[in-house]
Formats: sequence, structure tokens, C-alpha cells
Amino acid sequence: MDIVTICPALVIGPLMQPTVPTSIKVFFDIVKGEGETVGNRLEILLDVRDVANALLLAYETPEASGRYICSSTPRKLCDIINISKSLYPNFTYPQKFLEVEEEDSTTFSSEKLQKLGWTFRHMEETIRDSFESYTALGILT
Repeated sequence: MDIVTICPALVIGPLMQPTVPTSIKVFFDIVKGEGETVGNRLEILLDVRDVANALLLAYETPEASGRYICSSTPRKLCDIINISKSLYPNFTYPQKFLEVEEEDSTTFSSEKLQKLGWTFRHMEETIRDSFESYTALGILT
């Protein structure tokens, strides 16, 4: 028996269901912040459609084996929020960023998955489609 696993980063993106998954709640906490100032740490967000593509690719590729990290490019929180603000300026966002020392410099690489032909969307597309989905469902106001 061959077992192939896909290990994704924090998954966001358009929803197909009316319930809010935990990863989306975490995303809301990241973007909205707890106050005016937030720690400017690295975040790795991944589009749910890219995870679905990775799963299909691993399933349909006979030479796929083992574990695959499914991750996009890490971005600083200020970059994620600035992208969100430029697309959706009417929401409330943290205003100040405090540089924080990263606890762990571990790097997650999707190189093995990319060698199978997998790619991921640009962060701007993921954030835009996410916000549109969440506002249409009434879970982001």
C-alpha cells in the first residue's frame, strides 16, 4: 500500500460551506489583530484551491510517494495586511507593526511537491477571493 500525505500551511480561500473553519478564524485573528499594534511576524497562508490541486496531483501521479509539504512563500504580517487594505480599505486593520524576533527559523519547502508540477496562487488573488467569499457569506463584516 502506498501512502502519500499532503501537509499544508494555514489554509484560507473561498468557502463552499456556510460554517467557518478554524483556519479562517485564525486568518481573521491575523488580519484584524487584537489591537492597533501587532507583531510583524512571518505568516504562511495557502489557498484551499491550491491544496486541492496538490491532493489531486499526488493522487494522479504514480511516482508520488511519501510526505509533501504544501506551502506558499512566507510573508510578513504587514505585507498581508497591506494587501488586504489595498483591496478592502473599509475594514478595520491593525495600524502599527512591532518587529518581533522569530522563535524558530525553520523553513518549510514545497520543492518536492513543485517537482511534481504543483504551483500556488499569488497572495493577492487568494486574499481577494477570500474576502469576496467571506463577505458574500456574511462572515466578514
